[in-house]
Amino acid sequence: MDSLEAQHRKIIIILVIVILAGGVYWMLKHFHPSLFLGEPDFVVETEIAPPPPTPPPPTAKSEVAVHVTGAVKSPGVYYLSAGARVHEAIEKAGGRTDLADIHSLNLAAKIRDGQQIDVPMIRQIPDVKPAAPSSSAAQEYTIPTSPGSSVTPQPSMRQSAPSDGARININTATLQELQTLRGIGPAMARRIIEYRQTAGGFSTVDDLTNVKGIGEKTLAKIRDKITAY
Repeated sequence: MDSLEAQHRKIIIILVIVILAGGVYWMLKHFHPSLFLGEPDFVVETEIAPPPPTPPPPTAKSEVAVHVTGAVKSPGVYYLSAGARVHEAIEKAGGRTDLADIHSLNLAAKIRDGQQIDVPMIRQIPDVKPAAPSSSAAQEYTIPTSPGSSVTPQPSMRQSAPSDGARININTATLQELQTLRGIGPAMARRIIEYRQTAGGFSTVDDLTNVKGIGEKTLAKIRDKITAY
């Protein structure tokens, strides 16, 4: 009897252990703390930094400053809208004077900030009157052909051409004036004027070599005939 009871106890203990083990296994498999605590599981969130602001694109200048000089009614510095033309700058300066030579300017060219627009004047050539004969001038006489005839002595009308030592200002010279220089034809004269308008003028006569087609040799031929101011 004792042995039978001992076997029964062993069987009961084994069953209890099996039941407990099964219960623990089931709880571990199906247990969720949120079902009992009423709180959501922890979720790790990573903050994403916003992208740096994009700088605005640089805005173009809305106006430019130009210095209008020469044959205009009110020379000075004027402000015009970007993209304005040369003729607008001249009108801003009160318009051209009666002595202005606008044929050497490109009135439709766009102006740029800081540009100097110099309106040249018409070069007036003074009238050259014949010089009065001096007391020491040689007199021409006609030899009488018959007795009693006389001829009034006439002074010689020969006189030397006046010398012109004035230099041509390459910053204001017209197309025709530039062509009087040695080696400067119509095409080269136009290039000089175009460069003058684009670059805002020549600082020195050496800047003339910046014009396409003019080298040191050409400059040497005309250096003593030109000036820049």
